[in-house]
Amino acid sequence: MKLSEIASVKTGLVLSRKEAKDKEKGFEYRQLNLKAVNSNCEIIMNELIPYYTEEELPSNYLTQTGDVIIKTSEPYTAVYINEKYSGLVIPSHFVIVRVRNKNADPEYIAWYMNKDRIKKKFNMSCAGILKQIKPTLVGETEIDLPAREKQKNVIEVYKLASAELKLLEELKIKKEQYYKALINKINRM
Repeated sequence: MKLSEIASVKTGLVLSRKEAKDKEKGFEYRQLNLKAVNSNCEIIMNELIPYYTEEELPSNYLTQTGDVIIKTSEPYTAVYINEKYSGLVIPSHFVIVRVRNKNADPEYIAWYMNKDRIKKKFNMSCAGILKQIKPTLVGETEIDLPAREKQKNVIEVYKLASAELKLLEELKIKKEQYYKALINKINRM
């Protein structure tokens, strides 16, 4: 089935349309940006930037728990939005996927959209230098949707694998620092 059959798929806010002329009189939000989404499908909170509007923004332009946000440019990273990431302004260089089918787990959809074959399809479907995807292309993506229990199992294994790989990366960095310090110490003797 197509993603658009189980979720609404649309683009984020064109920021210039709502931006405040006077920051002092406007509403302040934190805004997603491409730099804030890392390759581990996480949002780096200290990379978010302030965004000021003339009026309060409608909730459809703010991240909500259960959303899947996808970068419109390479590497087309999809991020599941949990409570920690809710309430952020979603600019137009992201596609917003809001799952409306109770048989589809949004975390599973985010995992699925990060598969190499999906990203390769996006890349091959784009023309030009920027290689940007449109919400219609995302909505046309064929989704293999197994039973809800199997989706949960996939997500559980994915989360464990991600956590383990993150720990291994941290261990690698610590070991490199340790060995550099050890070699420097020996060299000074």
